Amino acid sequence: MSDLSAITDRLRSIGEELESLSSQIKAGEPRPQSPTLKGRIGGAIKRRLYRLLWWHCSQMNAAVVLISRWMHEEKKAIEAIRQGYEQGIQNADHRINQTAAAAANSLRVAELAQRLATDSSGSAQLAASVSELTRKFDAESIHTRQLATNLSELRQELDAENVQARQLAASLSELMQEIEAENVQTRQLAARFSELAQKVDVESNQTRHLHARISDLGLFTQQTRASLSIQDRRLAVLIEESRKRLPAAPPSQRLQEMLNEETQHKYDSLYAAFEDVFRGSREEIKSRQSVYLPLLKEHKVGSSAMPLLDLGCGRGEWLELLGEQGFEARGVDSNDEMIERCKSAGLSIESGDSLAYLKSQPDECVGAVTAFHMVEHMPFDVVLVLIDESLRVLKPGGLLILETPNPANFLVGAYTFHLDPTHLKPVPSPLLKFFVEARGFCGVEVRDLHPYPQAVRLPEDGGIASRFNDSLYGPQDYAVIGRKP
Repeated sequence: MSDLSAITDRLRSIGEELESLSSQIKAGEPRPQSPTLKGRIGGAIKRRLYRLLWWHCSQMNAAVVLISRWMHEEKKAIEAIRQGYEQGIQNADHRINQTAAAAANSLRVAELAQRLATDSSGSAQLAASVSELTRKFDAESIHTRQLATNLSELRQELDAENVQARQLAASLSELMQEIEAENVQTRQLAARFSELAQKVDVESNQTRHLHARISDLGLFTQQTRASLSIQDRRLAVLIEESRKRLPAAPPSQRLQEMLNEETQHKYDSLYAAFEDVFRGSREEIKSRQSVYLPLLKEHKVGSSAMPLLDLGCGRGEWLELLGEQGFEARGVDSNDEMIERCKSAGLSIESGDSLAYLKSQPDECVGAVTAFHMVEHMPFDVVLVLIDESLRVLKPGGLLILETPNPANFLVGAYTFHLDPTHLKPVPSPLLKFFVEARGFCGVEVRDLHPYPQAVRLPEDGGIASRFNDSLYGPQDYAVIGRKP
């Protein structure tokens, strides 16, 4: 700024010298003070020659020198302005002021050029040069205004960027706060995981001890089973030997009944163990049998007025589930081991043959009769007796539910059905449904139950794979449900 001011001062000084020189050009060369006529005539001729040869006069030479200095100073001013432009956007206002000062000087130069042009036609070339210089300054002024406009736009963009930057900084601050909160939660979770890991270690140690204990108990159980097997065998030999001796010495009736009873129940413990291995856990069986609960509620069965009788109740899962749901029910079974388990669980159970117990009941005394996996153990004529007696003891509107393995499932019919050595033969669902309908029940339906898990089924395409899945992995059981009119 100080360099441009100095250049401006020098231009102003040159302009003043040009104005002074212009007045001298108009007046011509100073009149010589000669007292003689010859001198005056020579002076007049000299002035005429100076007017004819004005471009060779000292004033014109001085004007040319001044114009050269002017142009040199203008060149300096332009160079200073160009250097000011290169200083960057931050000094734009300063460069605009310099350009304005230069523009003002160019206007003064233009005025001076106009005055020189009026003084002499020879000043036209100088005026043309000054006009070219003015044009250049005007172009620079236009460029400067464009730069100012661009600078204003750039400032607006920078302001917008600053707003976005502040918003981004605020978002970043919020994100940092969230990250810090997450870090706090992470540290809390890490501490919690550490505590859980310690608990898991403790539990693992306890589990190892339990596994060792279970292993010992398993060995003890095997030894106990072996001992019981030996005792059962000894008891069987003793009973058999007693039977051989009975004809020689007729026994009392009570002794005969005891021998028959022991013979009938000698495999009770073995069959109970078989059920534990192949039947499934209590929770699994209760989950399967829970599908019948809505049916009982729909027909209002299980109240004190419509109690339920479960034939061959086994381990008592169905009775336990009914008790948990508030239904009134009792069961009957002939396996002493099963009976003891049910009594230990606080269930209502009777000991004896299921069919004989059913025959002993009065007419229309129960609201439902259920028999899970029982008919496959019975001959054809016994199944008919079971159906007939159930119809007799049921109250009007009472239900009969018979569940049995489904032989339509090839795996069941060809393999799993034969895992139980007491099974006689599988009963197809259309056959059992016909028996129930033919003996007087109405509204008889068949419900397919317990298909294999979806994970074991083949991907289905609607063709062979679907039929293959239905045949091998379809329902493993079915239930025939009939209602007494």
